[in-house]
Amino acid sequence: MNESFDPPAVDSPFSAIAAGALHSCAVTVTARVYCWGWNRDGELGEGSRTDRHLPVRALGVVGFGSVSAGAGHTCAVAATGQPFCWGFNLSGQLGDSSFSGQPTPVAVAGALTLMTLDAGGAFTCGIASDSAPWCWGWGAHGQLGDGARTDRRSPVAVLGGAKLTALSAGIQHACAIAADSTAWCWGANDLGQLGDGSTTDTTQPAPVTGARKFIAVTAGYSHTCALESAGDIYCWGDNSLGQLGDTLVAQASTPRLVVGGLTFLSVSAGAAHTCGVTAAGSAYCWGSDASGQLGSPAVSLCTSAAGSQPCTRKPTLVVGGLSFQSVSGGTQHSCGLTSGAGNAIAYCWGLNDHGQLGDGTNRNSTSPVRVGKQEGT
Repeated sequence: MNESFDPPAVDSPFSAIAAGALHSCAVTVTARVYCWGWNRDGELGEGSRTDRHLPVRALGVVGFGSVSAGAGHTCAVAATGQPFCWGFNLSGQLGDSSFSGQPTPVAVAGALTLMTLDAGGAFTCGIASDSAPWCWGWGAHGQLGDGARTDRRSPVAVLGGAKLTALSAGIQHACAIAADSTAWCWGANDLGQLGDGSTTDTTQPAPVTGARKFIAVTAGYSHTCALESAGDIYCWGDNSLGQLGDTLVAQASTPRLVVGGLTFLSVSAGAAHTCGVTAAGSAYCWGSDASGQLGSPAVSLCTSAAGSQPCTRKPTLVVGGLSFQSVSGGTQHSCGLTSGAGNAIAYCWGLNDHGQLGDGTNRNSTSPVRVGKQEGT
């Protein structure tokens, strides 16, 4: 760790935050993107390939409206709707028609105008201004949804012609909410993460069993969760570490209700854990707690193919008494943004070996720590 590194302070409060595999990013109310953590492939966007333990600004003059942190790359949508990506690009996940990594933002090829996008493991998906879905990058498991298993260096249309309102890219699968509020998924399905009642991969969108109506969806490594308008969360896929919030099954190929009777406003799936924010602004997490990513003490030990690790199988309150507007799950860390328009504060917790908590150290934390260099820090 470079203790002498002292970047300029964040220029204004954050408005959104995203936890990736080993890095984190946030966008400010002034439309600038800041990132921190692992930077081997330039995923922080500031021109170097050196890990940063405090927020650094992604280069360029583009004003960004949103940001998404993937496994080794980052993408953002400009205020104009133009998508940009940076970082690792071995599978074409930057969408710039190349396989070359970039340590600063580059424009996605084509003339797409996007409403939103999500950076997954080694691929990216977005929803265009006409509500049509597009994906690019790694396609070996059909996660691009174009009917093939081929990597794509530039955006390809997802098959089916559906109009979407929400979309999430996981590690090897993607899921979306259609205009009629039904959920659809495609890609890898070895643990039931597509929710279609099978464990068979698909290269184009398949409907999630049950025809439930959802307003949001989030894809983790091998599980998926979705939020109903009434505040219930349903999850499906791998549950070996409790990430479905269901205490009865090891995995599920159809949606299962998260236990606890809480009313949620948002949900975010990490690698093997899930977090949500309730109507009261409280953050709850469940699943794997190998590095403190739940933000509360684990209550049991779970065993998966990767071995045994601490876990909690039902939603548990994140400690610290903070009121959150959003929480984002990464691989083994989580980040959240506190409530308050124009004065929100970013906090992170869990694994911090590459500085992904942004507090200036590389010490793990089992409770939320304030990201450094924000106004007032």
